[in-house]
Amino acid sequence: MNHLTLVICIWFASAPFLNGEEYRIDLQSNGIELDVVELDIEDGIATATVGDTTERFDLKQNRWWNEASAQWVTLSQCKTWAAQSKKRTKASSASIPPHVRSFVLWSLNPTYESKATGTSLTLTSGQVDYRIMGKKSNRDLSNYFGCAKLNAYKKAMTERMLPPFAELKAIDAMERSGILPRLITIEIPGIPDAPTIKMRISD
Repeated sequence: MNHLTLVICIWFASAPFLNGEEYRIDLQSNGIELDVVELDIEDGIATATVGDTTERFDLKQNRWWNEASAQWVTLSQCKTWAAQSKKRTKASSASIPPHVRSFVLWSLNPTYESKATGTSLTLTSGQVDYRIMGKKSNRDLSNYFGCAKLNAYKKAMTERMLPPFAELKAIDAMERSGILPRLITIEIPGIPDAPTIKMRISD
């Protein structure tokens, strides 16, 4: 299993996408810089640029652009794909390598223990654990969470490694807390030797 692909999926789903704003996200793995992402949302279209790669999300229509097929993928299509993926993974669970089997099965029906204060949120599962530092926001964060959810589906569908349910559950927890992240730390004890990931978000 590609650890970097996995953590980027988890990280990207947690990064802020706020209407009419530009953001920079610095991604580190065990203290080593991996990538810098430039985020921009304007007129309901979110773009995320990493190096030479740009991804697009249409927040008004709830869809993301698939470069491979040159087509938009709707949220309804995402949900259908995720349900089918979950069914297939359950059916083939016996073939999952033993060292990640618990992690993969947990990812189909993930649960977290959460603890929130005014400026922090922790999500603990023993498989993927988040520590989120930020601030309470009175803004309308619907674009933030809508884009994050679309991106969770996009990464799951294009990478074809894990379903998006763990990321979506974490996003839901952040949405309920109303915290705008500035520093996110992710540990993945469910995968042997997975690195600790840190994201610093700035304007």
